[in-house]
Amino acid sequence: MIKLLDDRNGYLILYPARIYDQILLNDLRAWCHRHARYGLLTTELIEWLKTFIGDRTAIEIGSGSGDLAYHLGIKATDNRQQEWADVALLYKMMGQPVIRYPLIVEELDALDAIAKYDPQVVVASWVTEWIDPNVPPPPHGGSIYGVKEDQIVGSGRNYVLIGNKTVHGHKKIMDIKHEEYDFPFIKSRSASPSENRIWVWNN
Repeated sequence: MIKLLDDRNGYLILYPARIYDQILLNDLRAWCHRHARYGLLTTELIEWLKTFIGDRTAIEIGSGSGDLAYHLGIKATDNRQQEWADVALLYKMMGQPVIRYPLIVEELDALDAIAKYDPQVVVASWVTEWIDPNVPPPPHGGSIYGVKEDQIVGSGRNYVLIGNKTVHGHKKIMDIKHEEYDFPFIKSRSASPSENRIWVWNN
């Protein structure tokens, strides 16, 4: 297995997409499970995002392990829910390792982070959408601790979501006008890598 984590700081090492293509999918998915990674990074993805953001202000929400914000050089924020006792217990019951949040990830709910930093661009990778706890959950899932993405889109900012159509393609915000990009350099832990996508709202 190619070394994917930098021992000096714990963040993902940036590689060209072709390096990931050399790893067997099952091996890659097992590694992501052990290290609580969902979206992976490539040099091409980071360069595309840097070009898209340009000289505008940007933050990442739902930063998790902080890899994306670290390599983009932008503020990392997350509600850090996997440190909460009830959520950590749920993950333990599912046999799913929890994220180890680095110091750069500021504990802020997505909307609070946007209110604090007032960014022109909001970036997210593999975030779960918010669902109303008072109504039956949709078949595609969601979380009462998730992100109220419709409010981000409704704010008029550029919202960039990196994910997978199988996992995220049924979100409510997909009904709002947006752009979809299918690039071979988008990598993730998904069992359906051909479904990896970038979506952009208010572009």
